Amino acid sequence: MKYTSVIMATLAITMPFTAALSESNAATPEQLIISLGNEPDAGFDPIYGWGRYGDPLFQSTLIRRNKNLELTGDLAANWTLSSDRLTWTIELKQNIKFSNGSDLTSADIAFTYLTAKSAATTHDLNNLVKIEVVDASNLRFILKQPDITFIDELASLGIVPKNSYDENYGQHPIGSGPYIFQRWDKGLQLLVTANPFYHAQKPQFENILIVFTDEDSKLALLKSGQLQLAAIPQRFSSVITPPLALWQIDSVDNRGISWPVNKPNKTDNQQANGNYVSQDPAIRQAINLAMDRDLLVNGVLNGYGRPAHSIADDMPWGPVEQNLSNSADLAAAKKILSDAGWADTNGNGIIDKDGHEASMTLLYKSGDSVREQLSIVAADMVKPLGINIELLAGGWDFIATKMHENPVLMGFGSHSAKEVRFVYHSDFAGVDFFNTGFYSSDKVDQALDNASNAPSWEASLPFWQQAQQQILADQPWTWLVNLDHLYAATSCLDLGDPIPEPHGHGWPLTANITEWSWTCQ
Repeated sequence: MKYTSVIMATLAITMPFTAALSESNAATPEQLIISLGNEPDAGFDPIYGWGRYGDPLFQSTLIRRNKNLELTGDLAANWTLSSDRLTWTIELKQNIKFSNGSDLTSADIAFTYLTAKSAATTHDLNNLVKIEVVDASNLRFILKQPDITFIDELASLGIVPKNSYDENYGQHPIGSGPYIFQRWDKGLQLLVTANPFYHAQKPQFENILIVFTDEDSKLALLKSGQLQLAAIPQRFSSVITPPLALWQIDSVDNRGISWPVNKPNKTDNQQANGNYVSQDPAIRQAINLAMDRDLLVNGVLNGYGRPAHSIADDMPWGPVEQNLSNSADLAAAKKILSDAGWADTNGNGIIDKDGHEASMTLLYKSGDSVREQLSIVAADMVKPLGINIELLAGGWDFIATKMHENPVLMGFGSHSAKEVRFVYHSDFAGVDFFNTGFYSSDKVDQALDNASNAPSWEASLPFWQQAQQQILADQPWTWLVNLDHLYAATSCLDLGDPIPEPHGHGWPLTANITEWSWTCQ
């Protein structure tokens, strides 16, 4: 089996650390062996997205969110916004060091943000005009225009050292987080050790080995006692039995289908864009009505989740509650299609219009059983409508070449309302994996702009909600489910009180890694 070769390679490389594996119920192990999320292809550089969803582990952020998703200081002791809402003033905590022993100062903060602004990254810093370094512990962020969501950038970008950063930083990061990067055997494992210079609560585990492997191999390694913690898909929930414990973590992580909303054309860089079938709002509206979300939750997720109707269900910036049905309404869906001129004119079971059959290819990430099963079941649910959906799995690099002309089973979910802007504002059409369908609505753009420019967080909420009411009507996405994140761990491992997790099952669990403890003696 595949897991055998993986773990044998792991043991061969890390033999000095693995003696505690067979003593899962003994004293605190010298090394904790775990398997979390996917291996980051681009490495561990926060400037290029590492830690944006969750926690950067090796680095620290200026501020962070606690269990109640309230903002608290990490590197920052204080932060204030000027009365004109254009200047954020930051005071750093004293005596903070990077893991190599060098001081972390305002110059490192400024370097990190200005580097991220100049690079092609997932951090939206276009509104940042300049950073004024007052002294080693104080600095000011100057904005072009008011933006109530800019504070989320202060909570999501890990700080890198100005004097040690280069183009290979992601392969050997230095930071001020709770753990130090030691060795990365790509495709196999990552070895980290506790940071003796860490400025907050010290972690209990001195050494952690993070194994990269597939879902089935994780389960086998857990069952054999060779892993003490792993992120698992919902389909494994029924087979996690003592001495393993199942941890169910609340999350804002969701899954849905992003639709190309334009007729076929070419992007500015000549990439194919648009889809004749999904550009018709009637198709998107009908598919939304055909989804039995209760069945998706109970069947695909084994009950570990809840139905989704938006990118931000149950969040303060989510759409106003409308008591939307979670059951399918095929009769209403068929009427929408018929009224829009879709009919099976040749009797082959697939409806057509103007010479185009309602056939599409749905892309999803290979190796992810949740995305795979959601794709299979969703495609099956639309068959009674006469809509044919073929499935195609691939890596993200492959999907990126096809996602503007085909629907994609994707996921989002953030602690920040700014994600609504990333996914739906026309400014982000075709940018990274955000607005892949090139959705554009003047009403939505204006509402999102008004939200960002609002004088306070409370004043911004009606605008976020206004945007999402229009989005619900336009259906550029078919949202399916919100996930509970599941982890299996040896009964000796206490994971503390994890925060509600954002998108990215696995790595976000490390946000409270300093609370993890070994309870067996």
